[in-house]
Amino acid sequence: MKNPSLFQTLCSLKSIYHSLALLAGVFLITCCGCEKIEVEETIEFKDIISTTYEKLTPKAAEETTPVETKQAIPEQPAIPAQSTQINETPQPTPPVIDKPVTAQVTAQDFFNEGLEYFNQGRFEEAIESFSKATEIESTMIDAYRMKALAYNKLGKTNETAISLKKIVELDSKDSGANLNLGIFYAKKGMTDDAITAFERSISLSPNNAKVYYNLGCLYNKKKLTDKAITAYQRAVKIDPNYADAYYNLGVIYNNKQKYDDAIKAFKRVLTLDAEHHEARYNLGFAYNQKGLYNEAIATCEKLLELSPGNAHAHLLLGDSYSKLGKRKEAKEEYDIYKELIFIE
Repeated sequence: MKNPSLFQTLCSLKSIYHSLALLAGVFLITCCGCEKIEVEETIEFKDIISTTYEKLTPKAAEETTPVETKQAIPEQPAIPAQSTQINETPQPTPPVIDKPVTAQVTAQDFFNEGLEYFNQGRFEEAIESFSKATEIESTMIDAYRMKALAYNKLGKTNETAISLKKIVELDSKDSGANLNLGIFYAKKGMTDDAITAFERSISLSPNNAKVYYNLGCLYNKKKLTDKAITAYQRAVKIDPNYADAYYNLGVIYNNKQKYDDAIKAFKRVLTLDAEHHEARYNLGFAYNQKGLYNEAIATCEKLLELSPGNAHAHLLLGDSYSKLGKRKEAKEEYDIYKELIFIE
């Protein structure tokens, strides 16, 4: 049996260590002894904010084929400005719309001008040109796409979102625009709107594991754990090496007391990343709660080899020894835990 006075002491000090984070705040031990844990998922919004695009070339005004930019655009190194010979005035020469005096400047002309500015990294001027294009032709979706890209390059998230909304308004089946809107809403804490946008994006492009992962995080945030499980399962079906998705599945299974499923999930994480200390701790927790105390002890000992001074591993190890009736070993682990956690 556990040492009652020791656990009473730990419980009385619960308010002190309740806020102490383990490994950069990935999870917290919320109760004394070996109780249920709370875990914050890793959000991947930043990894999918945009997709690759190739350098665009202006088209003749009479050409009617739209520029292919339907994919969302990822972060990439800035496009170097085109080399120009430096004369007396070292200012870049703006593109010139070469039109006869009697010809009317078209939306396509401004769009082409904007592309040249964009390719030179002159995003403010590109935005101005794309805006002129949409003033002339309000349904020119490619201009809104490029304007969203330019705003994103400048870090203007609100303006980016306005352009993305316009794209979705003009083409509700644009998967990339819905994806990036979801990212914007998620970063702003607009969870319901983010879920709606991600769900729309995934219905149009169903093979993006990271979108399912993000949905899982958002569903779990709203306590929709069954939906979160389904989203994570789809993520790992698309990408069998998605360690974070397996990890979050294991966390939910632990919280639902589905310890067999949790054990499978955390073992898979450790197959993919043997130094995932949070997964190893939670695997030990699942073993402990399932009554597999020797397995829990072995898991904790391995964790302490990889992460010496891991206070929570000592606490879980002490609890497992205690449940096996090994009071001496349990007390030793509890004492180490107290030395590591409490500053004298």
